[in-house]
Amino acid sequence: MKSVSVLFLLCVLFSYRSFSQQITFKSLKQNFGFVHEGDTVHLNYELTNTGDKPLIISNYEVECGCTVMKIPPNPIAPGEKYVLQISFDTHKKYDRQDRTVKVISNAVNSPSILRFKGVVLKSKKEK
Repeated sequence: MKSVSVLFLLCVLFSYRSFSQQITFKSLKQNFGFVHEGDTVHLNYELTNTGDKPLIISNYEVECGCTVMKIPPNPIAPGEKYVLQISFDTHKKYDRQDRTVKVISNAVNSPSILRFKGVVLKSKKEK
């Protein structure tokens, strides 16, 4: 019985240790100001792997196809900084926009929610 308890304890400690990555963003929110309908907004979110294992960003979730995030091609090493690139296509978008991107990774604090907002004005062509 004692060997089963020790084995269980080792499994728990190993599990905790294998998920010690942490993702830290310089800022989770951005305001892109005023743009015209049809413009593409490019946003950068700086992050740091503050864990002790490689950070793998595996996926992301958005509200619509108008927002795209470029997934890092390689794991982010411990202590390394990386800039996530997000694009927002304002085609057929008007007025105030408030969007989120859910970043899915192997970090203990995953998912991370990035937010951006701004105002989309009528297209320059319509004036």
